[in-house]
Amino acid sequence: MRRVSAHVGVALSVGLVGGLILGCREALLSLQANAVIQPVEYFLLYAAVPLLTWIALGALLLLPGGVALGLWRSSEPTACLWLYVAVLACAAALSMVLPWSATVSSSLRQVGMPATPGVRIVLGALAGALAVEAALIVGGVVAAHASAVLRWLPHGTVIAVGVGLLSLWPVARFLGRDWKWGAPQPAAARAAAAQPHVLLISVDTLRADHLGSYGSPYGLTPHLDRLAADGIVFDQMLTASPWTLPAIASLFTGLYPRHHGAGTITNPWSPLGRAPLPPGSWTLAAALRERGYRTHAIVTNPYLALHYGLGQGFDSYENVTIASEAFLSFSETTAGRLVNWLRPDLVIGDRGETVSQRARRWLNRVDATQPFFLWLHYLDPHPPYSRAGVTRHKSLRGDMAFRPAPHELVPLTLTSPDVARLRSGEIRLSEAEKDAVRALYRAEVASVDAAVGAVLDALDGRGLRAQTLVVFLADHGEEFWEHGGVEHGHTVYEELVHVPLLLRWPGHVPEKARIAGLTRIIDVAPTMLELLGLPAPAGLDGESLVPLLRGTGTGPESALIENMLFAEERIGLRTATRKYIRWAAGKEEVYDLGEDPREQRDLAGVEAAVRPLRRRYAALGRPMSPQPRVAPAPAAAVDEQTRSALRALGY
Repeated sequence: MRRVSAHVGVALSVGLVGGLILGCREALLSLQANAVIQPVEYFLLYAAVPLLTWIALGALLLLPGGVALGLWRSSEPTACLWLYVAVLACAAALSMVLPWSATVSSSLRQVGMPATPGVRIVLGALAGALAVEAALIVGGVVAAHASAVLRWLPHGTVIAVGVGLLSLWPVARFLGRDWKWGAPQPAAARAAAAQPHVLLISVDTLRADHLGSYGSPYGLTPHLDRLAADGIVFDQMLTASPWTLPAIASLFTGLYPRHHGAGTITNPWSPLGRAPLPPGSWTLAAALRERGYRTHAIVTNPYLALHYGLGQGFDSYENVTIASEAFLSFSETTAGRLVNWLRPDLVIGDRGETVSQRARRWLNRVDATQPFFLWLHYLDPHPPYSRAGVTRHKSLRGDMAFRPAPHELVPLTLTSPDVARLRSGEIRLSEAEKDAVRALYRAEVASVDAAVGAVLDALDGRGLRAQTLVVFLADHGEEFWEHGGVEHGHTVYEELVHVPLLLRWPGHVPEKARIAGLTRIIDVAPTMLELLGLPAPAGLDGESLVPLLRGTGTGPESALIENMLFAEERIGLRTATRKYIRWAAGKEEVYDLGEDPREQRDLAGVEAAVRPLRRRYAALGRPMSPQPRVAPAPAAAVDEQTRSALRALGY
């Protein structure tokens, strides 16, 4: 047994040290793969996972050999040092050359020359020969310098074990920081048991005019159209910002971006360098949780990561985009390939079917005797666009920098082209190609409609339809060259700020109803609370639309749209019939939406048209000066010891 343990010790040492070296190489690969999506936030994670994988693989790979050689050979374990190193070198070489052969096969297929069995055999033989050659070379070098290797091996083993243990921390931090796994229910939960359930569904980048209930001729949204027929359609719903973070923050706080502060620039060099919703902010989720609601979120989009502050008030919170991006970053590493090969079902994507699958599972498990608030946010219509079943990951990498995402290899056929280049004008498309991009977007809308329909069916399947307030809306729309640009986050024209809002609660809100007046995303939270019979705090920018539903109110007179993501700052002021746009440099635009709904005739030179809107705009105060409004912290009890300490400090 002494000989076996000696062989095992040498094998494990070689495996740990060799794994550390190979893990460093793959850590660089994963860091390079994630040079765009929050590289600072997840730097340690993307380095730690390849390191841990190869340290563990190296040890596991050589452990059986150490046991076998210890049982069957009488030689000293140090004499087998070169063999252990050669085996590990062979495995490392295979991890590099097999992906190369797969890339060659893929390249041949793309140029119309699919790899025949003979070609695959040749590529496999080349990969095997290279691996064996690497093993012989490395093994020979180690055999020639065995004494030096043995002298440094114990020190390397200690370093490898230390690095492995330290690498556990970023993984644990990732799991603990980027998900909420559940929190104790508030004490008020039993008292709130009679309250209805709430399902809030938001869809990223969904134009109102692509829903049948808003006049779309394409027939893309049968499930959403059925939802609209069962409840209320708001014809003139306006978002507060043409991109996700400030718009969703306005949805949950009832405040304009200038007052909640989320989305202001913190790092001008990164689109993701934006301020979070301040801690302690009042949110719809927090208000419902205080009333005993079980609150859960399943969301997509990097801007909805927990560190942006939108998890406040949620008992549990899942952002599947964060996990999806991690799998993309690890796709070129051994860890990623092993998961794809052994357990492809564990690979997390962030398309709509993943969100709906998790939502259905949650709905089937939740205790329906207690009220719940479930928020789902779908990313499907967000670029890059593709057809259902083509991509598993809705990666925003092509949206953040001038580099295509890995799956954007066939522009305009199955996926849209590199979004950043498209937005900047570096890629110029013909009219036919633009139509192809629009068709891809429509395919995404149809896909997300099916995903939302699956959740509504699951809700009905549990018999919760009558007891559930369903609210459906989009955070912003999308532009397709109506004003010369594409995508979102850079203008405040109607194609970006006019979004759908649907409301359903059988027996409590009318069916087949339409609200023609102006409504705003900041009005959604106070409206939901009043429908539920719960109070909203004073000082919100939004107001309840319930009087409008009952015919006893007129609704808001104007809406504010602000906070650009990809362009010079500007603010839109929208009334029922007019649009006023004020640029940071002072430029003005004015449109009569009744006569010019596509905003093609600028009336900024007509003083009679500009003056009243300019006055209304001036009354709003200084633009883009965030004054985050947060809930006041409860006064803490001060004991006598604390009083004494404060007196000693002069207070």
